[in-house]
Amino acid sequence: MCGIIGFNWKNKKLIERKTNNLKHRGPDNQSIFISKNISIGHSRLAIIDLDKRSNQPLINENKKLIITFNGEIYNFKEIKTELEKKGHKFKTTSDTEVLLKGFEEWSEKLVDKLDGMFAFCIVNTDKKELFLARDHFGLKPLYYFSKKDKFAFSSELRELIEFTDKKISKEGLEEYFNYRFTKGKNTLIKNIHKVLPGEFLKVKYETGKITKTKYYSLKLKQNKLNKKETKKKIKELVTKAIKKRLIADVQIGSFLSGGLDSTIVTTIAKKINPKLNTFSMGFETTNELEYAKIVSKKIKSKHKEFNYTQKKLFNQIETIIKHMDEPIGDAGFVPIYALSKEASKYNKVVLCGDGSDEIFCGYDRYKLYHYSKLINWIPFNMGKDILIKIQKTKNKKGFKKFFEITRLLDKNELKKIKIKDKAIKFENENKNLNEIMKYDIETLLPNDFFMKTDKMAGSSGLEIRTPFMDKELVEFVMSIKPQWKLRFWNEKKILKETFKKIIPKEITKRRKQGFNVPIDYWFKNKLNKELKTLLNRNNHQLYSKEEIYKLLDKIKTINENKYKENFIIAQKLWAVYVFEKWYEMYIK
Repeated sequence: MCGIIGFNWKNKKLIERKTNNLKHRGPDNQSIFISKNISIGHSRLAIIDLDKRSNQPLINENKKLIITFNGEIYNFKEIKTELEKKGHKFKTTSDTEVLLKGFEEWSEKLVDKLDGMFAFCIVNTDKKELFLARDHFGLKPLYYFSKKDKFAFSSELRELIEFTDKKISKEGLEEYFNYRFTKGKNTLIKNIHKVLPGEFLKVKYETGKITKTKYYSLKLKQNKLNKKETKKKIKELVTKAIKKRLIADVQIGSFLSGGLDSTIVTTIAKKINPKLNTFSMGFETTNELEYAKIVSKKIKSKHKEFNYTQKKLFNQIETIIKHMDEPIGDAGFVPIYALSKEASKYNKVVLCGDGSDEIFCGYDRYKLYHYSKLINWIPFNMGKDILIKIQKTKNKKGFKKFFEITRLLDKNELKKIKIKDKAIKFENENKNLNEIMKYDIETLLPNDFFMKTDKMAGSSGLEIRTPFMDKELVEFVMSIKPQWKLRFWNEKKILKETFKKIIPKEITKRRKQGFNVPIDYWFKNKLNKELKTLLNRNNHQLYSKEEIYKLLDKIKTINENKYKENFIIAQKLWAVYVFEKWYEMYIK
């Protein structure tokens, strides 16, 4: 975990200030490089080669290449060996120098060799060019500002806002109220964009001219192994992925929620690294600590658990939205911030189970999509709002059906707040579950979940590593038949079968439970008045606010026992609240 920043003009005071602004991401060192046409900075969280010789920006011997890099390259030792055979000499034991030498040798072809999570910029003084690259699945964020001949990049969007006229992107706003995040290259600010997952940019730093190349896209193949061979391969790849992510020159820990995914990751990691610390978080409204204890006791980990009251969580909302950096209407940012803050007191690096649901079919949204026809005919109680959503998809197929099930606001609600219906423009045809999960891998993960882990962990100088998003593992699991992953209402079936010998029965038999934050309670109380005040105070005309006032009044009248109805309205209000709070912080 580090912070990177740069722009295509010389300004020492500005680059020093902005590099220092990223200190929370990399508290160990802040350094800059400036020349006539370039200013770049780096805030370092030292994990591999702790010596100051590996501080960045790092410059090669002939001073023609300079790098600022955020992330980890898990196969850097193998690449280094290959480069040494070609005659390259190394002064450090870092993965950063391997990237620099690798670019010397292979130029842009370097990205095809990388296994890891990364966002980096290499300055090529010979070509007067910046080379920016983001990892295959977008685990590390990378934003850029571009207008005429001016260009700037950063790990965080907020560091680029002052270069703009602070105008809200209409397209970004439409996406936000449809998905609760902005998709693809878009952000909520005009002239600020995201480098896509699996993409690199070349920027002529004298003119600001940008050339984009998509170097990686996930391809769905057909697995030809039988079920026994498939499970063997899953076990092998998951173990290999975890082993790679235990490479560090500092102590590593693991988030242990007591759920299936974190249990698998932590149990295997503990066998490889006996000194592994484990961390769990409990709240008044959501508490999985008893299940985490079962696992930690079984694997004999050095376990630490933390308890947060509603009041303690609530008091951190403003700080969380500040570090969120761009509005994302996902209340899951709250517990990840709290857990990261506590875990960072003991470790610089932790493992987590993120990504498993999106490749092994772990969400109710996949079940609702897959069994929607059946659900429309079977009269059982799933909650009124869910049934209405399913019924609306009756005549839709593929991505259009999935979009209706998962969207934040429906067509009528968008019409009332005068926001366009940004329905997915895909062909109206059948799509199997693997294709639907691929869509989530390409949209939901990089624009929401990975932002959550990166920004919340980064706020405390912590790095989170995600073994389930190993490229080789993802490609294999996405080739497995969907029916092996989901069987009736039993999600992640083949994953459970593969690791049943190492997972306590209490974990495999329990229902999936997320980090649920009491946003419904908050909107019935303190946040109700606060959001009304915010809406009045911000006084913008970006969308109609009448419907939001109605929702705020409505949630106060719903019986607290009606959890689903309360929670669905609260999710919508949370997205509005986050946007308004962010708008006040960074735009107004």
